[in-house]
Amino acid sequence: MTLAKAPLVPLALAFATGVALAPLAPRALAWSVWLAGLAAAPLLLARGRTAWAAAPVLAGVAALGMLRGAEPQLPPDHVGRLALPRTARVEGRIAAEPVRWAPDRARLLLDAERADARSATGRVQVTVYGEIPALAEGQRVAAQLALYPAAGFRNPGTFDYAAHLAREGVRVVATTRADRLAALDAPRPPWPARVRRAALEALGRALPPASAALLGGLLLGDRTALPRDLDDAFRRGGVYHVLAVSGFNVALVAAAVWTLCRLVRAGRRASAGTAIAVVTGFAAVVGPEPSVLRAVVMAVLVLIALVLEREASVVNCLALAALAILAWRPGDLLDPGFQLSFAATAGIVLAPLPRGIVRGALGVSAAAQLAVLPIALTHFNQLSTVGVLANLGVVPLAGAATIGGLAAVGLALASESLAGVAFDAVWPVLLALRGVVALAAAVPAAVVHLPAPHWSALACYAAALLLGLAWWRRAPPEGGVRGRAAPAAALGLLVAAGAIAAWPLVRPPDGRLRVSVLDVGQGDAIVVETPDGRAILIDAGGGGPGRLDAGERVVAPFLWNRGFLRLAATAVTHLDADHAGGMPTVHRLFGVPARLTAEGLARAPWVAGGAILSRLPPASPPAGAVAGRRRSNDEALVLRLEYGRASFLLASDIEAGREAELVAAGASLAATVLKVSHHGARGSSTAPFVAAVGPRVAVVSVGPRNVYGHPDAGALARLAAAGARVYRTDRDGAVLLETDGHTLSVTRWAVRATERLCLAPDTTC
Repeated sequence: MTLAKAPLVPLALAFATGVALAPLAPRALAWSVWLAGLAAAPLLLARGRTAWAAAPVLAGVAALGMLRGAEPQLPPDHVGRLALPRTARVEGRIAAEPVRWAPDRARLLLDAERADARSATGRVQVTVYGEIPALAEGQRVAAQLALYPAAGFRNPGTFDYAAHLAREGVRVVATTRADRLAALDAPRPPWPARVRRAALEALGRALPPASAALLGGLLLGDRTALPRDLDDAFRRGGVYHVLAVSGFNVALVAAAVWTLCRLVRAGRRASAGTAIAVVTGFAAVVGPEPSVLRAVVMAVLVLIALVLEREASVVNCLALAALAILAWRPGDLLDPGFQLSFAATAGIVLAPLPRGIVRGALGVSAAAQLAVLPIALTHFNQLSTVGVLANLGVVPLAGAATIGGLAAVGLALASESLAGVAFDAVWPVLLALRGVVALAAAVPAAVVHLPAPHWSALACYAAALLLGLAWWRRAPPEGGVRGRAAPAAALGLLVAAGAIAAWPLVRPPDGRLRVSVLDVGQGDAIVVETPDGRAILIDAGGGGPGRLDAGERVVAPFLWNRGFLRLAATAVTHLDADHAGGMPTVHRLFGVPARLTAEGLARAPWVAGGAILSRLPPASPPAGAVAGRRRSNDEALVLRLEYGRASFLLASDIEAGREAELVAAGASLAATVLKVSHHGARGSSTAPFVAAVGPRVAVVSVGPRNVYGHPDAGALARLAAAGARVYRTDRDGAVLLETDGHTLSVTRWAVRATERLCLAPDTTC
């Protein structure tokens, strides 16, 4: 392939580069580059300097990408400009089908029209608690909403939910109760929503729940009802892509429609026109996911080429699809779905594939896996070891189920009995698909979790693939110097990429103690990295039925990206869900040879690389105390961590009673850093306790918008009066503490700001 055959490729790359640089480039610079390119290109073309004109043209296209990707200014009446947080009565129109993700919880996307009787604009993501009435896309509703700025957990190496919402046009989130939500008109959903709802209802009537949910994922990308174990099996088997509607599904639909039209003797133009109409309608029903848009644009271009009897350049079509999507939604450039879809397609199109059905299928699967490998590691920390082989069985079965399911859904519009026969024929295919996926997922180490690679590793990997591909296509003379140099260079780049990516796993310990108080919302999760290079986890945030699993979403990615595939030990300070809920997932994902308990730490402290983790013994119960009357919070495990002159008191959720007992017992409370007890509740951080600790730094692990009013103003005042610098995870994100035993640095991750404290008079900070 040459650029002459795919002239849109450099334009697409230039535009994407501009979008990527948009946060760094001032608008004035982008306008200047665009105007300079606009002026220079015609002059060079007029002088016959065609090759030289390419540079200003590409620079101008990149400048357009910068302008398109720049952060848009919110209009004056946007809900994001309100003084948030606040409660307001908001009227608006539902922008997408409501999503019920728990029996008593649903999520709405609401395009605001009025807020407190004033005109308003902007999209709000609303979480509704309780059983909501029957609502539909396009329906107008009103609700009393608690409005907040869109935010997520802010930790190194974890998913940025706020950025994801911003790409979706959501700057404000809200909560409400179902009884405070009222419909303002009758539901009149658009035809794609009606078709989608009818299809899902037909699946639910004809198939058992798990099979209906699986077919809904294959046909429509709807995975909300997919059982958790089945969802995990597809992920572990490296075949989750079949549940995300993409080019695979669009190609099946287009091919099926084209074949049917040709079988009934329709002409090429009629067949292509019908296929274009069907795949466009299919995309409208499924939704505007990047993978769907990419596939539809490419399918339409190929079908138009068939009508015009022209050879379609698949690479050119891919570039045009990227240009169209990024021009419409520039934020998709950072979306994992966009990156995975385009990388997999490019890998399949560009790779030299072997002949033969089996070898060709293996080649297609391997090419796609190699192309998406760095993206999967960057976003999900996942390397599939069985995906290439598993696809040989999964893809044909998923294709058969998709074609049969589409036929059955179509028949359901005409005859329930005929649809029943078709669904009965699809059901065994779905069972076989589940069986193959279960076998793939059961393979030991089917998925290996690794750190996200550094950008330099990504650059070396991409350069190695491109160099190897160029060498293969040029077919140099056997034994020539050029023929030996290119593959050797590609191999060297691959080795460099692997070495850079593996560095977090093999780097030697640096003799420093790191304590990371992670942002897990209203809960506790603390990672201790010992001076000898081991990691201990103390609590793991929330989890359990109906709750977001902080162990999976926050703790695990943080540990992987720090280079930890195993933990030396874990400790649960007490069994409340906001401390212990995420720990089962952590134990499943990481090897944990030791689980620290109060009894074990009472016998001997945990020592690692000079750091000492011990338990503060509970005071004797007061005379006359009734067994079982002590509050569960006061039974929490209180830990003390020491390294050199630095000390950390991790007070879990203890309250005033236990604090008083510890002070009265003369426990070793003095510490440099206090992890504030019970999220800064009013009944904790009493004045005598804070005075006994005397912290220079106090960290409050607390969730924004929590219903308890944490942290309490009085508790914060007592900490400040003791001379402590107070940090809060709801404002500062993760609080990262690092010490060599003589100095202490504190980093507020949300703003990337670091402060340093000297722990000894003769130490220079």
